[in-house]
Amino acid sequence: MIRYASHYLFLPGHGFLRRYVVQMREGRVEALFPLSDEIENTEWQPGVIALVECGTDVADVSFAVKEVLAEVPAGVLARLPRLVPVLLFPFDFTRMEPVAGTLHRLLQ
Repeated sequence: MIRYASHYLFLPGHGFLRRYVVQMREGRVEALFPLSDEIENTEWQPGVIALVECGTDVADVSFAVKEVLAEVPAGVLARLPRLVPVLLFPFDFTRMEPVAGTLHRLLQ
């Protein structure tokens, strides 16, 4: 098991979660939860982690929804096994969108 945490977790079509952890087991997203303290086996990642459907090109993802959410939407929880975490760095936290030179890296 490995966990990734970031400033924001982006859920396309829903918005952002601030300081969230993505927990993975055997290459699949298993759980999402708030980062409250230092947690064992957690790697801090700069920028934003986007959770997208497997096979989705992150460059095609819309960042039109900029709402900061209080909790994970129920519909997202049901789709966790089909989602993959992609690190977006650098990221413009003022406009809440990628910049021209943002790199995309699949987290596994």
